[in-house]
Parts: sequence; C-alpha cells; structure tokens
Amino acid sequence: MIGQLAIAARRDRLKRLHLPAPIGGVNTVSAGVDMPRTDLIYCYNMIGAEFGLRTRLGWREWCTNLGGEQVRSLLPFTGSTASTSRLFACTTSGIWDVTSSSSAPTKVVTFGTQNSDSGWGVSTVFVNSADAHFLAYTDEANGFYTYAESGAVWTQGGISGTPVTGADPTKLVFVMPWKNRLWFVEKDTSKGWYLGVGAISGAATAFNFGARFKAGGELRGLYSWTFDGLSGMDDALVAISGGGDVLIYRGTDPSSASTFALQGVGFVGAVPSYRRICTDFGGEMLVMSSAGILPMSKISGGAVLYDRSQYQTQKIANLWNQLQASTSSLRGWTMRIHPQDSALIVTVPTAINQPTLQLAMSLNTRGWHQYREMPMGVCAEPFSGSFYFGTEDGRVCINDGYVDGVTLATPTTGYSAINWSMLTAFSNLGSPNQKRVQMIRPRVLSQGGAINYQAKARYDWNMTEPSAPTGTAGTDSGSWDSAFWDSSVWGGGYTEQHSRFGATGIGTDMAIAIRGAASSRMTLTGIDVAFEEGGFL
Repeated sequence: MIGQLAIAARRDRLKRLHLPAPIGGVNTVSAGVDMPRTDLIYCYNMIGAEFGLRTRLGWREWCTNLGGEQVRSLLPFTGSTASTSRLFACTTSGIWDVTSSSSAPTKVVTFGTQNSDSGWGVSTVFVNSADAHFLAYTDEANGFYTYAESGAVWTQGGISGTPVTGADPTKLVFVMPWKNRLWFVEKDTSKGWYLGVGAISGAATAFNFGARFKAGGELRGLYSWTFDGLSGMDDALVAISGGGDVLIYRGTDPSSASTFALQGVGFVGAVPSYRRICTDFGGEMLVMSSAGILPMSKISGGAVLYDRSQYQTQKIANLWNQLQASTSSLRGWTMRIHPQDSALIVTVPTAINQPTLQLAMSLNTRGWHQYREMPMGVCAEPFSGSFYFGTEDGRVCINDGYVDGVTLATPTTGYSAINWSMLTAFSNLGSPNQKRVQMIRPRVLSQGGAINYQAKARYDWNMTEPSAPTGTAGTDSGSWDSAFWDSSVWGGGYTEQHSRFGATGIGTDMAIAIRGAASSRMTLTGIDVAFEEGGFL
C-alpha cells in the first residue's frame, strides 16, 4: 500500500507538455530560450508540410555515365508538344540529351573550348515571330547556342545561315527573354545586347548599364520581374551588377528613350559568383545576395540591408552568412521551385568529394530546413512536373519517391531509407528550476510500415545529434516506382505511431532530439513530454 502511494505521489509530480510539430523551421537568430516552440535548432531531411514535419523526398538515378564529369547545368525545353520536350545536361565536354532515363545518354554537342568555365550556362525557351520553338543557351566558355525544335538541331552562334551579328556570340554568357526580345550579357563587361522583336538570331544592339553601377562590378545578369503596377500587370527589366547594384527599367523599345527608361535603383550587397541568383516566386521575384534572399518588391520599395525582417532568410540569417562566407566564391548557388516537394530549394556549392547540402524553404509554412545525404551538386531544375539535379560524378537524378539511392543497375534492391534528424527549441518553461524529462512520446503518421526512430532529452544547449537508429525502416508494399507516386500513397491512409522513450539527464533548459529513418511518406505531428521540476539548484 505504501509503495503504491509513493508511485501515485510521483506520478502527481509529473508535469505533461505537448509540443506541436515545429513547422516554423530552423531559427538561428532568436535569443536562447525565447525561441518560439514552433522553431528548431536544426532540422535535417524534413520540411513543413501536411499535418507537421514531413520527410523530404528521396532520390533515384535518371541518367548515368555523362563522362564522369561534374554536371554543371540542366537545360529544360518545353516544346510545342509533349513529345518534342527535351531535357539537356551540360558538363565540361559538352551537352547531353537526358530526356529519357538511360545508362548511356547521347552527347549532342561537343564544346570547342573545354576548361574550368565550360558547361556553366543559362538557358531559356523562346518562341520566335514565326511560331518556331527554340532553346537559347549561353555558356561561360563557348558562348551562344540554339536548339531548334524543328529538326532537333543545335547550332553555335545563332541559327543556321543567320548568325548573331554586332556582338561576338562566343562572349555571350547570359540569355533571357523580355517583352518578346532576347537579351544577352557580354562576359566581363557591363554591357547587355538585345535582338529584334521575335528574333532568335540576327543583328544585336548594345545597351550599356555600367554608368549606373555605383558599386561597380560587371553585369551579372538580367531578369524579368512581373509586378502589379498602377496601370495593371507589367514586366520590368532588372539588371544586377557583381557589386550588388539593382537597376529597374520599364518600357518597350530599348532603342527609344521615350519608351524605355530607368524607373528605380536599389542595392543588395555582394552577390554570389554565379548568375542563377534570381527566381520567380508566386508573382514575386527573389534575389539572392550574400546577406540573404530578398523579394524584388522590397528592393524597389527602398528596403535597407540591415532590416532583416525584409528577407525570406530572416530566421536563418546566421546560418546563411556562415555558408556564404565559406562558399560565395564558388559557382553553384541556385534557387529553384520544387513542384512536388512544395519548396524553394537552394543549392549550396561545396568542394568536390565533400558532402552536399541544400537549404529548403517550405512554401506552405515559410520555414527553412536543411537537406543532406542527397548528391545534388551545383544545378537543379524542374521539368515536366519532376525535379532533376546533377551530381559531381556525371549523373542526373530525380528527387522523388520516399527512399534514397535507387540506381539504374539495381532499382529494386540496395536503396536506403531517408535519415532524418531534428532538435526542438530549448525552453525553461518559464522557470529557472531544474527539470528532468521522464518520458518522450513523438507522434508520427506513416503511409507505409513502422518508422524506426529514437528520441532523447537534451539539456542546457547540448546540441549533440542522437546516433542513427539501428534496424530497418518499414516500407509499404512497393519501392520507389508505382507504390510511391500512384494510388498507394495519395489514396492510402496514414497510420499513427507513438512509441515511448525514457530519458536521462537533468538541466534548466530542455529540448527534444529525434532521429529516425523512413522509407514511406512520414509526418511528425507533435511530441508529448512528461517531466519533473525540481528546485533552483
């Protein structure tokens, strides 16, 4: 009887706390225990999605044996019909057709110049005035190429029989469409070039932006910003310099001062060394700088650099600055929208043979997370509803499904579960007294088998990751193919799992670390915690 009373008394001393899934993402700027409970210290291979934090999508090989070279650019071409759409990949040696999955893709262009600049390119689809579809591509070492849908022909310097004139096409390193004209950037200058309305080739006219670049630097790129002005929707031409100047032009005909003029200037600070530093974002345009990612509307509205609330990367500012400080001189910083993961993916370049890292912002929650153990190198592009990326060793892969490492050679064996890890915000729960966690009960939803994971209590800013769980993660009845993207995922129901874990240790500020492995669509919905609170000492 006395023993039972003691147990009951101890249970009465237990306090219980429910933590909702921390969908606010990683937070590196809030002070200590003032961090919101919805935020995280770190979060790997998870992202804010339905009901909570979902594991990221997996990856599988699409094309292999691209010369064993770094895949530096992916070039999506959406043709006039689905059958004529193509996906190309660029390496140091040339351009490869990777439209169809293959272990022996075809090299369709062999570059004349093959050096450290070769294969770093920018592309755009363009429909000329004759309603012919083209892919325009510019390369840092080899200049301007076109791919014609009719005949599936690649040509350097323009189109066959009608080259670009006025500008040297071998020095054109950036291409973009604006108001039915193609615009180019000339390498190592502040000069842009534009073609005639509806023209894919022919005479080019120069436009020098340099006189407006107060911070200096070359013309890094030109971008089209669609916005809602006083007179309705309009497209502005945005020029960004290597020094961080931002020039905004509006109008129609750049040869006439009465119909084309500078409408605004801005400054974003230093920008990464490459040219893919802007992307469309739901009626907005995002600009990447060493200080963070900033919406174009904030720049044109006069946002100042030190007002971090204007940045999409506000909550990960310290992490962003750390990554930029170590890698901003490397090519490969890129932003792209992932249509299946509902995320903005930022590729972070790393040295060859080093682990890769990506930053992912959930489009649903605006929280930032980190992806790892995915060989995404320096380029990624959406194409036909899927998200493709290049690797450092000559492969093109797709980021989909719910397992990692599916190979062309052995597609049904050898793949691995997606390893995920997270640490909640530390909290003293409004009291400086000592706490001791007794039990942790994460709540997990899975559309496959049981999820293998473990949970640990962490105290007083011990941010050590738990060891990877042992054992095998459960899977549903299929692998990465029909079971994941057909009816078995979206038609099937979730199964709840809430394993209980004992905990050790004691401290004033406490957090929960969870690490697991999943081979099916999985979401963490919340965490139940039972703890005791003691005295001040």
